[in-house]
Amino acid sequence: MSSGIQTTLKSDFLQRTKIVPTNPHSLANGCYVVLHIRPGPPYPDAQTSPQIAADTRFELTENTWIERLETGFATRIQGACEPAHYNIDRDIRDRYLYAFMREIPQNETARKEGLLDLLTVVALSRLIRPTSTGDRYCARVLPHGGTDPPIEGLHLTGVCPDVFVGDNSRDWLSPHDGLELRKLMPWVSIHKKMHGRVHRAYWNHEQVMRTYYLDTRWNLVVSGLEALITVEKSNVRKQFVNRVRKLAIEFGVELSETELHNAYTVRSGLAHAQNFLFGLHTVLSPDKHRPLYDKLEMLLRSTIKRCLLDETFGQHFANGAAVKTKWP
Repeated sequence: MSSGIQTTLKSDFLQRTKIVPTNPHSLANGCYVVLHIRPGPPYPDAQTSPQIAADTRFELTENTWIERLETGFATRIQGACEPAHYNIDRDIRDRYLYAFMREIPQNETARKEGLLDLLTVVALSRLIRPTSTGDRYCARVLPHGGTDPPIEGLHLTGVCPDVFVGDNSRDWLSPHDGLELRKLMPWVSIHKKMHGRVHRAYWNHEQVMRTYYLDTRWNLVVSGLEALITVEKSNVRKQFVNRVRKLAIEFGVELSETELHNAYTVRSGLAHAQNFLFGLHTVLSPDKHRPLYDKLEMLLRSTIKRCLLDETFGQHFANGAAVKTKWP
C-alpha cells in the first residue's frame, strides 16, 4: 500500500473516531490541560443549566481558555494521567465535561510553570462556583504539527489531587460563571498581590475544597473567617461572633449569634482534639452540622470573591485598623 493511501486512510480513521483535537493551532504550540471529570451523574441539562464551552471554546485571556475537546482526544488525555496497570485493559468511563487549557509559555523558565497558572485559574473559579475539578487529570500536550500529539501526564505532589463539593447537583461552570471568572484573571499573575488577610482566607478556602472530612473543613473555614476579621489578641470569640455576624448581614447569609457561638465552640473542640464532630452533639446536634457549616463556607467564599472583584471593598481588610473601622 502506498504511503499516500495510508495517509488518507489514517486521516479518515481519525475523523470517524473523533480523536482529532478541536484546536490544532494551540496544539501546534503545545498546551497545558486540566480536565473536569465529574465523579457521577447527572449530566448538565443544556436548557435549564447551560454548561460553559458546550458549543464553542470560552476565552479567558489570549492564552487561556475553557473548551470541550473531542471525546476521543479527552479520553487519551485522561488515559495519560491514569496508572498504566499491567496485563489489564483500561476502560475509561468517567464523565468528562470540559477542559481548562493554557498555551505553553514561550519564555517558560521552569517546567510546569504554565500549569501552575492554570491551576490558579481553576482555584479562582471555585470562588464563583465550587466544582470538583482537581489535579488528578493534568497534562501537557507537547508541541506537534499533526493530529496525534504526544501527551505527558503530570502528577503533582504535596496536595490532595481531588476536590470535594458538598452539593454536586450542578458541578460545572455556566457561561455566566465564565464572565465572572474573566474578571478574576488579573489575580493569576504573581505580580498582583492580595492583602495578607485576604490571601490567608483564600488559602484556607482552597484547603477546605481539598479536604474530605467535615471535622477538618470546620477548622479551616472558621480559620479563614478569622484571618479576615480578627484584630485584637484578646476576646477572639467575641470578635468572631460580632464581625462575622456583620459580614453575614452584608452578604445576606442567615447566621445568628447563637449559631456563630456554636460554630466557634465546635471549632475549639475540634482544634484542641477534645472530640470528633459526632462527639460534640451536646454543643450542636448532628442534623445541624452540615447546614451551619455550609453557611460558613458560603460566607467565606462570598467575602473573598468580593474582595477580589471589588478592590474598594477589599481595602477594608488591608490591615487591622481598616477592619475595625468598617466592622467595629
